[in-house]
Amino acid sequence: MPRWPEDSRDRLVAAAVSLFADHGFGATTVDQIAESAGVTPRTFFRHFRDKEEVLFAEDDRLLPLLLSAIAAPAAPLRADDLMRHALGALADAMEPERDRLRVRHAIIRTDVALTGRELAKQAAWQPQIAAAIAERGFRPADAELLAAIGFALYRTAFVAWLEDDDPEPLRERVDRALPSARSVMDLAPGG
Repeated sequence: MPRWPEDSRDRLVAAAVSLFADHGFGATTVDQIAESAGVTPRTFFRHFRDKEEVLFAEDDRLLPLLLSAIAAPAAPLRADDLMRHALGALADAMEPERDRLRVRHAIIRTDVALTGRELAKQAAWQPQIAAAIAERGFRPADAELLAAIGFALYRTAFVAWLEDDDPEPLRERVDRALPSARSVMDLAPGG
């Protein structure tokens, strides 16, 4: 079988996403992904430990970006300004990927294990993000809470951005979600 070592990882991701979208995640095998990418299953396992990881491997570039955005502003910032800055940087990085992320989101929604994997990645990131927030001078307990709120805000804006056809940029949705969170805290039952 021919080898394309320079781009085999990218070919595997493209093949996997295409097969998952066409045939479903559960019905697609590693052998099918490898064959579609023009590589061997062994090459697949050099890049990914399982077929789930194909959908989440690119996320690993986002954590350093987010941590860097938290650390970047020189001046002390209020929590909402720091959150706006950090989540805005994340939104800017994801904006050009909307079409690809929509396909990925649709695939993840079809399988409870994939949804669990997505939440597990968030849970693994949260302590690192809380530590970065604490480095900015926030008490550790407050940093934990801010990290959790940040994930909830971002996820809400992100899912809405993926699921509707409104061209509003993700950053603007995130910016709008911040004051909305404050108003939700003041709500009484029913609204």
